[in-house]
Amino acid sequence: MREGPLRILFVCYGNICRSPIAVGIARALYDGAVQAESAGIAPVGDRPSEESVLVIRTLYNQDILDHKPRQVAAAGPGEYDFVIAMDLDVYERLKASGAVPEDKLYAWDVADPIGRGIEAYFAAADKIRDRLDQFLANRSLGGGRR
Repeated sequence: MREGPLRILFVCYGNICRSPIAVGIARALYDGAVQAESAGIAPVGDRPSEESVLVIRTLYNQDILDHKPRQVAAAGPGEYDFVIAMDLDVYERLKASGAVPEDKLYAWDVADPIGRGIEAYFAAADKIRDRLDQFLANRSLGGGRR
């Protein structure tokens, strides 16, 4: 039987929108059962987007302001139980890099909200929550949700 929380690395392109949102949701809903972190294929800036911060604060009363965008390689992707690419392009890049064992790599279908308005961020957060619930339920962690 597994000991300790499930370690998940969420990866998007710039590491300022989808993957920090995923971390905020995982911490809010599955704290203790999941240890979530994030990284990007090509990190941008030095903090999450304002929209991402607003969405997580509004929906989950969580603060992700301490997030610092970082490169996937710096996150040590092989050390996680699962690496979740937020879209197929990110998945393909990770797969081609060989940095993540294929049995740990998963692709989701969360569209990048950047530049598409605040509603796109809320929609991305809803989709991430749904995908995370489904992903964890398939691994018998669905009961950990708060």
